[in-house]
Amino acid sequence: MKSVRNVSFALNKAWTSTLLGTVIGMAMIAPAHADDMSSRMVDQYADMCANQSINIPSPYGEADLKGNPKLATYCHCFAGKFAQRAAATLQNMNSGKPDSSSVQDTVNEEREMRNSCRQQVGLPLIKSS
Repeated sequence: MKSVRNVSFALNKAWTSTLLGTVIGMAMIAPAHADDMSSRMVDQYADMCANQSINIPSPYGEADLKGNPKLATYCHCFAGKFAQRAAATLQNMNSGKPDSSSVQDTVNEEREMRNSCRQQVGLPLIKSS
């Protein structure tokens, strides 16, 4: 269980690092290109969801959705929510607000985002661990 939690945290950290790099890069380009970059960023996260998280068992990954025709739609939904959360985190960091959330808070928030997208797409919800 601890190793799965570490994998989930590591995947979350990798996604956040990628997002932070992209958001910082977006801040340096013209506003006209920001929407295009944001769209590409969400697409990159959706690809990570569809290609990497399907190898992580539930409730921390999407292994239960492997081969499901709705996976791409679900991943795109989750990637959008994940990108919004990461952008808000970056904005808070830039304004000097400390991140007081615990790893468990982050896991719970991520599960809520995933379940919201699963419900929207018509997939089974993730149960709490």
